[in-house]
Amino acid sequence: NLYWTDTGTDRIEVTRLNGTSRKILISENLDEPRAIVLNPVMGYMYWTDWGESPKIECAYLDGSERRVLVNTSLGWPNGLALDLEKDKLYWGDAKTDKIEVSNRAILGCILRKQVQFSCAALCLGYIYAFFE
Repeated sequence: NLYWTDTGTDRIEVTRLNGTSRKILISENLDEPRAIVLNPVMGYMYWTDWGESPKIECAYLDGSERRVLVNTSLGWPNGLALDLEKDKLYWGDAKTDKIEVSNRAILGCILRKQVQFSCAALCLGYIYAFFE
């Protein structure tokens, strides 16, 4: 399946790769949805919303059980990366120029910190490379 966020219509959608079975998963309480990453093993999706009240949220891949993971000290949360092996969710913030990480992202328990890196680039909110 292919999942995407649509800032124009404020929705998260999914379709099969052949274009069939297109479905709107989330269309309420989205302001400026941006990045999206999936954990197909556990059946979760994570996304950023950088509207009036910036936040990072998650839900099951069918859009159910939606919840907010992070909603404080965010500007324009943009890039997302999920490390399944270490159970971490990384995000870049284009307004604060930070790359941050949460531990236990898969379980929804967020312990947030700024990433200390030796090589990274945060350009227009996209994470290019980083090493902890």
